[in-house]
Amino acid sequence: MFVVYCAECDRRTLLGVDEVDWVENLTPGMISVSGHCPRGHEVVVLTGDAFTPHEDPRYYGPAPRIWTKPLNRVRALFGLLLARFEVRRDLPGPFYRY
Repeated sequence: MFVVYCAECDRRTLLGVDEVDWVENLTPGMISVSGHCPRGHEVVVLTGDAFTPHEDPRYYGPAPRIWTKPLNRVRALFGLLLARFEVRRDLPGPFYRY
């Protein structure tokens, strides 16, 4: 199965084995799979080892250390509180019905 985007329907759908019409080897490591979306429009998927899609432009890498230091301090404080006080998960007597 392949996830395909149909430009005419303006949505993504699954292209199953039954909907695949043609598989073509374009270059070594790049494969073109063509078929039809559920509404009958023609779609093409490029796949293979040589096909590398563009990186997501919204990803800027890991967070800077200046943002992670305060979070680590809060985690350390929470760990100290858990060690100091007992954590009980059972309900007190008045909450039981039977």
